[in-house]
Amino acid sequence: MSRRIEDRLEALWRRFGYAPYKMSRFEEYELYLKNKDFLVSDRVITFNDTDGRLLALKPDVTLSIIKSSDKMVEGGGTYKVYYDENVYRTSETTESFKEITQVGLECIGDVDDYNIYEVLMLAAESLRTVSEDYVLDVSHMGIIS
Repeated sequence: MSRRIEDRLEALWRRFGYAPYKMSRFEEYELYLKNKDFLVSDRVITFNDTDGRLLALKPDVTLSIIKSSDKMVEGGGTYKVYYDENVYRTSETTESFKEITQVGLECIGDVDDYNIYEVLMLAAESLRTVSEDYVLDVSHMGIIS
């Protein structure tokens, strides 16, 4: 993705109150083990840290955001962040690990109808920023109705 597009997306998301989220390349493997059904693949690059903990190169950003959001939404409210992070996943074509960029936003906590509308609108505007030729596929009947 070009720097110009990244800057436009960042400006769009900040305008609606989303803050940047940065994380370490590593996360405790236990987080991914407990949530393996959420991941695209159960193949995760792991290694032992110097203190013996089993760590992983992050295969996803959303789980880390959810883990950190617990402290942010304890008393209610919403936690709104965006990210542009590298993740490490298995390639579907070569079956080897690859580094890819994961870009997106999360709105977590006391989410109401406005928050849902805002996220859907931001998804459409984000796609439009990348290309005029896009399709937004919403597959949740509750939202559509």
